[in-house]
Amino acid sequence: MSDFLRSRAMKGGGLALGTLIFFAIIIALQYIAIRNPQRWDVTKTGKHTLAPQSKQVIETFLGKNIPVSALAFYESKDQRGREETKDLLDRYSDASKNFTYTFYDPDRDRSIALQNNIDSYPSLVLKAGNKVETLNSIDEETVTNALARLLRSDVKKVYFLKGHGELDPADTGVQGFSVAKDHIEKQNYKTADLVLLETPGVPKDATMLIIAGPKTDPMENELKAIQDYISRGGSLLVMLNPFQTPNLSAFLKNYGFETTDDIVVDRMSQALGGDYLMPVITTYAQFPITRNFTVASFFPQTRSVKTSTPNPPGIESIELAKTSPVSWTINEQQLKSGVADFDEKTGQKGPIPVMSVSTMTPNTENQEHTTPAQSDTEKDNQVNTKDHDSTGKDKPLRKGRVVATGSSLFAANRFFKLQGNADLFLNTVSWLAEDENLIAIRPKSEKAQPIVLTVNQSLLSFFVPVVVVPLIWIVAGIAVFVYRRRPARA
Repeated sequence: MSDFLRSRAMKGGGLALGTLIFFAIIIALQYIAIRNPQRWDVTKTGKHTLAPQSKQVIETFLGKNIPVSALAFYESKDQRGREETKDLLDRYSDASKNFTYTFYDPDRDRSIALQNNIDSYPSLVLKAGNKVETLNSIDEETVTNALARLLRSDVKKVYFLKGHGELDPADTGVQGFSVAKDHIEKQNYKTADLVLLETPGVPKDATMLIIAGPKTDPMENELKAIQDYISRGGSLLVMLNPFQTPNLSAFLKNYGFETTDDIVVDRMSQALGGDYLMPVITTYAQFPITRNFTVASFFPQTRSVKTSTPNPPGIESIELAKTSPVSWTINEQQLKSGVADFDEKTGQKGPIPVMSVSTMTPNTENQEHTTPAQSDTEKDNQVNTKDHDSTGKDKPLRKGRVVATGSSLFAANRFFKLQGNADLFLNTVSWLAEDENLIAIRPKSEKAQPIVLTVNQSLLSFFVPVVVVPLIWIVAGIAVFVYRRRPARA
């Protein structure tokens, strides 16, 4: 009997010891997980992963060793909003050890709320050094844009040329340019219209000048003012239309661009359900604007924009974006006749370059000897020619930058958010403004996006759940019924 009890006691002790070891392992693993947290995003869309631009911006703070603190003000009853924001802030803190955050209840922690001028909530306060950004709308796009503003030491200004039928930044219609303007301002740029017929030249505070789809040519004195602006290190974005503005196209030859009076036809866009005059762009050069750019973009009604060979003296140019190999160009006569077949005498087979960029070595002579109309502007821009660094040495002169596209509609309101169009346009703006840290794929809004189905997709989405699936169950039911009713074998 004693041997039996001893055996039972040993078995019970072994079981207890095994249980203790098991719980000890669980506790140890939990402790390691808490001390070394890791996140895995298994969603198809990467919902819980920061966009490349967000990572790039937050890593810039880490590289510059600038700590960022976030103060989130939420009512204690708003648990859902608090958890969503905590999940978002966790992504930033995982990307950089210099990013920290704290949650406060604005009613309980009233003094802290008053110190940060919080009069509504939820609110998020971002602090970096002496700079502060307060947000009432809290999502990845808004937070990343605010962080980018904290990095910038000055506010840069973007001018839109007017007076030649350009896309209107104030127009909210499908042919307007208001969406592009709003996104530029979200990047902490100021915007303004510019009528060169009313001013002696491009203003001294211009970071860049955008000419968005003019229908008529600028006058000679306007082109001269733009040329002087580029020669002193200015940045220019020209978005052309097919079969228009011959003088502006000829002006671009000075900067290494070669354009033809043509329009691009693309079979691939037809295969994707689009217009055959809206080429799909999937081939990009390895350049800061398009480096690691893997998103397709669409260029409605685009002409070809090639680089000249050889380049003019002091000019470096590169073709950034090209259409598919199954595309070709046609002339205006073919377009009007409705015959879009390839003509080897007048057309060119794809890939067709539709976006090119050039940089130019600053012309010191042009900067020192200016026209009277530009003299005041040039003097105020001596930072480009006679600026000095902390050691007393001359800084390198700023290079002029020009980007030319064959389509203006790719950034119009109707097509701005189509696939990669927005990222391509905003990357171009960031490069022209010398804000390379903002060049990346941007975070997408978490708002619901409508799904547009083709006719075949609509029919398929109806027949599968409404007809096919019930029919399968009916057939299966009949088969089971017949099987059970069959006569038994002897």
